[in-house]
Amino acid sequence: MLITEVIQRRTWQQVLAEATGDKNTHLEHLEDLILNNGYDGAISALNYVNALRGMLYTGGEAQSKVTVKWDGAPAVICGIDPVDSKFFVGTKAVFGKTEQKAAKTNAEIDNWYPGEGLNKKLKLALQHLSKIGIKNVLQGDMMFTDDSIEEKEIGGEAHLTFTPNTITYAVPKESDLGNKIGRAKIGIVFHTTYKGETLTDLKAEFGASVGGFQESMDVWFDDAYYKDVGGKATLTKQENAVIIDGINKSKTTLGKVDKERFNSFLTQPDLAEWVKPFINKKITAGQSVGEPVQFVKDFVAYFKERMDKEIDALKGGPESPAAKKRIERNLKLEQFVDDNLNNLLAVMAVYKQVIQLKLKLLKKLELIEQNVGTFLKTDKGYKVTNPEGFVAFGIEGGAVKLNDRLEFNQANFNAVKNWSK
Repeated sequence: MLITEVIQRRTWQQVLAEATGDKNTHLEHLEDLILNNGYDGAISALNYVNALRGMLYTGGEAQSKVTVKWDGAPAVICGIDPVDSKFFVGTKAVFGKTEQKAAKTNAEIDNWYPGEGLNKKLKLALQHLSKIGIKNVLQGDMMFTDDSIEEKEIGGEAHLTFTPNTITYAVPKESDLGNKIGRAKIGIVFHTTYKGETLTDLKAEFGASVGGFQESMDVWFDDAYYKDVGGKATLTKQENAVIIDGINKSKTTLGKVDKERFNSFLTQPDLAEWVKPFINKKITAGQSVGEPVQFVKDFVAYFKERMDKEIDALKGGPESPAAKKRIERNLKLEQFVDDNLNNLLAVMAVYKQVIQLKLKLLKKLELIEQNVGTFLKTDKGYKVTNPEGFVAFGIEGGAVKLNDRLEFNQANFNAVKNWSK
């Protein structure tokens, strides 16, 4: 079957349902589907791109298939326990395998979440989120508590600002939204809904509507659904054609290598284990993935450096059995790269092409107008930045994140996180 046929026949729901399990504990980058699942992951990644292209071109389903990724912290799970109908709050520890830490009292928060900053935030969540009429179980990102809001001048105008993680959010102080946030004790953006008969069998459905919630002066809340009110994020005919051409080029690259050879890198454990940390290291240093040939060379050098550091740290020295084992790993990896160079280059070529297509889509998605401005703190004041990214999802529960890793992740890796202190 042709790759084109595979992409056309798979539905949006089938494609997006592949990315995650039942619990929303981790989101993969779109392009990393290739590193996780090889050839099938590449097909899924191209399906994501094609589906998003179609939505942004027609302007149809995007509002219900994409959410804006808010840079809040901590993640809060809250709602009604389906067993005893009591309101609870917690972190992802609510989904613990041996104990579900769904706190329904301050005493349980003290027992399960003793860290000073987190403890205080969850107590505020327990007190105030119960006022807005949540009927099920939701996950959201906490954006602020009243003591974390600061007044700053931006562009000559007074703003209320909050910085839950890396990005600083700002709203004009005298606006209607500024008045709401100024009165609130807590702010949260919901993005995931859970359904099930007990906490242990809850299944995640990306997306969470706040339309039926009760207003409370103590809580500012919103959902994360992508809202292109002004229609600025619609692809033009020419832009749509460019992305279609990029998809076709990626399919051509993928079609030059059969599935078994494309997946050969998945049989080498060290590639699977170390390639993502290597990519993150490049991003932290402000470097893109780059050309496939150089990427593979740099990765081998990185892996050897890591193994050499492990050898130097061994008590037995370079002649010990453990050291010899690491040296053998180096040699095996180098030989594997030599034997499979063309296959690895094809993998990285598709990986890079998917990134380029993703960035084209992001340029459109980032044109949406939000009521809350996004900034990065710098030594010279506040620099306008894009949202952390977006989440593409399907009604069957799968999702991937879309962001410019060089813009956001570099700042995120280097930022000081203080929300849990």
